[in-house]
Formats: sequence, C-alpha cells, structure tokens
Amino acid sequence: MAGTRGGIGRIAAMAIGLGVVLVLALAGEAWAGTYNVAQCGWGVGVELDPSVPRTEGDAAYLRPGFCTGPSAEYPGLAFDMGLAYNGTQGIARARWAAPPGTSFVGADFNWAGKLAVAVLQIAGIADDRGFESIALEVGTSAPRHVASTFSTPVPIFEARIQCILLGPEGCVRSVPSSMWMNNLILTVDDLVPPKAQMGGALLEPGWHRGTVPVEIGAEDPAGAGLYRAEVSVDGAPVFAGSIACSVAWIEGAVRATRLRPCPPTASQAFDVDTRTLADGAHTLRGCAVDFGNGQGCAAAAQIQVDNSPPGVEFAAAPEGSVAATVTDPFSGPAAGTISVRRGDSEVWTDLPTVLERGAAGAATLRAQLPDLAPGAYYFRASATDGAGNGGSAQLRAAGGPADVRHQVAGAGDGSGSGPAPRGGRAGARGRAAHLVAYLAAGSGGGRGDRASRSRLTVDFGTAAGVRGRLTDSHGRGIAGRPVFVVARATGAVADAPDAAGSATGAAVETERRRVVTDPHGRFESSLPPGTSRRVTVSFHGGSGLAPVRHRPLALRVRAAVSLTAEPLRLRTGESVALSGRVRPGPARIPARGKLVTIQYLERESGRWRPALVVRTGARGRFKARYRFRYITGAARIRLRATALPEAGWPYAAGSSPPVTLEVHG
Repeated sequence: MAGTRGGIGRIAAMAIGLGVVLVLALAGEAWAGTYNVAQCGWGVGVELDPSVPRTEGDAAYLRPGFCTGPSAEYPGLAFDMGLAYNGTQGIARARWAAPPGTSFVGADFNWAGKLAVAVLQIAGIADDRGFESIALEVGTSAPRHVASTFSTPVPIFEARIQCILLGPEGCVRSVPSSMWMNNLILTVDDLVPPKAQMGGALLEPGWHRGTVPVEIGAEDPAGAGLYRAEVSVDGAPVFAGSIACSVAWIEGAVRATRLRPCPPTASQAFDVDTRTLADGAHTLRGCAVDFGNGQGCAAAAQIQVDNSPPGVEFAAAPEGSVAATVTDPFSGPAAGTISVRRGDSEVWTDLPTVLERGAAGAATLRAQLPDLAPGAYYFRASATDGAGNGGSAQLRAAGGPADVRHQVAGAGDGSGSGPAPRGGRAGARGRAAHLVAYLAAGSGGGRGDRASRSRLTVDFGTAAGVRGRLTDSHGRGIAGRPVFVVARATGAVADAPDAAGSATGAAVETERRRVVTDPHGRFESSLPPGTSRRVTVSFHGGSGLAPVRHRPLALRVRAAVSLTAEPLRLRTGESVALSGRVRPGPARIPARGKLVTIQYLERESGRWRPALVVRTGARGRFKARYRFRYITGAARIRLRATALPEAGWPYAAGSSPPVTLEVHG
C-alpha cells in the first residue's frame, strides 16, 4: 500500500473563516489566499468529481444523500460493501477535485466504520503520481475527528472504502462493511488573484465636482471567484460592495458551500461625492477580493477635484469700461460675463465681455459701458471655473453718466461706491484678501503646515483646531477682522436624518464660530470632539476688502470600539467569549446594527485578517463566541475588533486595542 503524505495530525494554526473586509493594496499589487469549503454537514450537500466513478468492482456503493437527509445510524456520506464471494474486489469512493487555479492544502472531517477483515476505510490525496493515504482505519472504529495539512498542494482529495486482498483467504464477505463520513472542511489554496479595472466619469480627464459616477469591474476566471470590491480615495474607502456567493455561517466563520463559491466576473457602479474631498489632486484606487482573500487592484488613477467657486471682484478699469478679476487656484477661470441693470428693474443685460487670462489661476473680465441715463445701476460680474463652479460679485453706482463711469472705473482702488446690496454673493468689490487655513490635532500647539493639513484623521473623542492667517495682497496680516469657521458633519449624521431621527447618526447641527484675527492676521478656532466633519473658513469682507473663502478642509474621526475576551487562556476545543461596544458619540447606531469585524494578526504577513463578522445591537454592544478546534502545542493569538466604514456612518474605520489569547493543544 502507498505511504502516507502529510501524515495524520492537528492543523497547527487557527482555522479562520473568511470575513467581508477588504484590505487595499498599492496600485497594481496583487496576492492570492486560501479559503475553506464546507461539505456534507450543517445542511450542506456534497460536490463530487463527476469524472470518476463512485464504485469499482462488485458489492460497493456510495450514498451521498445522507449528507443532507436522515440516516438511521450515522449522518453523512455512507460507504457500503455488501455480501459477496470471498476475495471479490470492490471500492466505493467520494472524490473532490480542486477548481482550476486552486489546490487542496488541508482537510478536516469526522468519520467512523464497521469493517470486515481486510476492508479498509482510507482518506487520501492524489495527483499525477497517484493516490496516497493520509488516514486509515481497520475493524470497527468509533466516530472520531481527523485533521491534516498536506506537505504539498494537491488537486484531489478522496475518501474510500475498499477490500485490499484477493484470493480465497482475502476479504471475508459473510458480513457487510460500512463507513460514514461528515462535516468535511477542505482548505483550498487559491493560486490566482483576481483582476480589477475602473471606469466611469470620475476617471475621465479634467476637473470634477459634485457627485460623479464610478464603475469597478473585476474577473477571477480561475479560483474561488469574486467576493467583494472596494474603491478608495487617498486610502479612505468611498465604496465597498459584497457579491452574492454560495456561503454559509458555519461554526463562527463564513465558509464556502461550493468548491468555487463566487462568480468569475462582476461589475458594480456607484457615485462618489467629491464635495467630501478637499479641492486638488487625489488618488483613486479600486480593488477586487476573491473568496480566498486574494486581492487584485487596478492601477491607481489621479483625479482632479474642484468644488469651490471662483473668487470674483470688481477692479479698476479705464473710464468708460468695467473690469473684474477672477481667481481660482485649482481648475482656473474658464468663462465669465459682466451684466448691468437699472436700480428700478430686475432685468439684467449682458455686456459684450472679454476674458483676459493672466497668471496661473487668474483672469480679468472686461466690457465697455453702454450709454447710460442718469440714475442708479447695479453691475454684476459672473464667472465659472474649469469644473463648472460659478461665482459672482455686484457693484452699485449712482448719479449722472459721468459719475457712474467714474465709480465703475475706480472700483478696485477704493474710490468706487458703497458695498453690494444685501443678499449679494461673496466676492463683492474691494481689495483682494488672502486666507490660509489648516487643521491641527488639538486646539493648541504648533502652527502646522497648510499643504499637508487640508485633511486630518484623529481618534474618537479628540479635539481638533483650525488655524490660519488673513493677509492682504502684499502678505501683510490684516488685524481685527472676523473670520467664520463652519463645520458640517459628513454622512447621514447631518445630511439626511428623517423626521423621526431614525437615520444613521443623530441630527448634529452645523457648528458655526466667529473668531477675530490678531495683530498679525492670525486666527484659531477649536473643533470639539465629534464625528467626521467638512470645515470651511471664510472672510465676509468689508472696509474695502473683498470676501474670500478657503477650500474645504476634511476632518476624519476614527470610530471607537472596544473588545474583551474571556477566558484569555484556553485549550483546543474550548470557546472564547468575545464582547465589546461601538461608541456612537453624537451619532446613532444604524437600525440594523453597526457592522464589526473581529480580526486576528497573521504572523507570516503581519496583516490583520478577518475571523468573524458581527452586528451590534441598538446600543452598540456585540457578543460572539469562537471555538479553537485545530491548534496543537501552544499558540498566542492576537485579536482586535474593527468598526468598518459604511454608508451613512459618520466615522472612519477604527480598531480596538488588541487582546492576546493563549491556546494550548
């Protein structure tokens, strides 16, 4: 008989089921993984290799229907050898073939037998070199558990009952022989990672604003199939979508119920709200994950975002003409028009306007004044930038024709008329002011760097601050002027609560603060602990200074989650009780509960891998149990709980401090 490959023993590693977490890779990076397939137990049937006969010779047969149906003696696959002449050869087998692109690296099952002389029950592996056993029994054996890892990946796993001796002194068939097998878990090594590709309007060249569609397509022609897709901007998830697969929650883990549980191709479309991003360049990445946690990512794409309107203000011009400057540091001025109306009319008349481009991000609108009768007039300068955002400014002039021409010509040097009428947009006439603003952790400390602090991520319960400086066009600080800081919570916490307050997150009002610049034009405002927020800073103008608004700042707050485990020391076969809580702060726990994954630290890769996925109750608390079945020797296992980002949840991903378990075989 052939020797034993891999031996019989316990798997010396924690058997972890697959979760629903996607770990993003660098652009173009890919890796493969493993997954577990449940067969013949837990209400799951079997998926046998149809290319191999289930019986050879006489008086041997297999009854796979007992995997999901009742059995008089022992549920599962039933291998039987009936009465026959002594020495008659026979085999009943169940064979599993790994899907293309995969191999088997381990098997775990329960079996029992009642065998006549020279009849064996055997479990083994096969490849092009033949069949080799990993476990066998003779005689009568009580139900027992078998677990084995294979020294090399193989394409075939097989269990069989057979008579191995020929001749009159061989197998005695005066009594039948039987074998039963159930609760099989096959560990499959998925050798081929999936591939991902992105498309949609957000990847088109040019500047983008508002809500823009994105598509991610993926394929996994060999292996477990596609399980999940996720897209991130600058490393922060903006979309995560699961794909329907043949899986079940079995013994505390998500396991496949088919050898290839997920589809080979999938595509998903969604929208990205670019208003939650700071203006400027961002990195977009899309990745696909197969059921084996193998991952493939599309090449990173650079996108340009501009959601801020251009700054518009009237400027000095030769008498008889009117001019306005347009500034936009991102997509740049694209078009504009100067219009006029009488004070006693609501009808605007567009003047023939020329757009003169200047330095990067700047342009001037110019138009000739028409013949004007004495009276009061309003002039409006409107401009759009390359992304389609619009801004405008208004100017009032009154008197005779010469007075109006003089006031319009002096609009930019302080000799023009008074302020725009109430209700006019920011960007009214006046000298240019410049506003610099950035985020910093805490409300005190150093000034920070505005180029790197347009986005800031802090822990739950941490205060942050907005700091900056208001200057004139020569860089001199403007003292004693009010600056307004507005912080609006992102997600459903502020955007879409229903009348009953049942949306994800509480209805947190927008925070508005007024601060005054110091003698050097500097200002500072605190942001109390709370949810993730989008912060805008603006100066409303006045006293000859034009209004100005800084591009939005993004404050991301990590979710707060705790994890406890009891006991911390246990033996193989015992269960650990896991519990914890997600702290919602000013938000609300979603009606279906908050999604939390329990992760373990994989030593070989240094990555946190999903073990369990749970949902909290209405108060954010969760409980789960996990049984360690396959550990020999002693193992130290580090676990943590992670609250995942999801639609409407106003926090970034956050993890608990790890807990360490000691498991002894």
